[in-house]
Amino acid sequence: MELIPLGNISDNEEFWRGTRFRIVGVGLNVKNKNDDYYEYMLTEISGNDEYMQLTNVVGNKSGSILALVKIKPDKKRLVVTGQALKFSMGLDNTYLIKED
Repeated sequence: MELIPLGNISDNEEFWRGTRFRIVGVGLNVKNKNDDYYEYMLTEISGNDEYMQLTNVVGNKSGSILALVKIKPDKKRLVVTGQALKFSMGLDNTYLIKED
């Protein structure tokens, strides 16, 4: 697994449902600083073709929604862009999780 800073992602890069992101240094009371993060996944919203949501998938806040992300206007594909993610998530301590 590799963490890529969201700021290093192209505004035009496209992401589909299931893509994961991590916000680190969130202030959790943990012994190991490497465990101080929330992890979010892009998920579809049933019946909504304008937005996807970033849903927490790790820890005691699993299921909580961080933000809505505007879907690219191309109605043939449900994708969001790097630019839309940056707007919705911000750039501070925010990473794309790239699986090996």
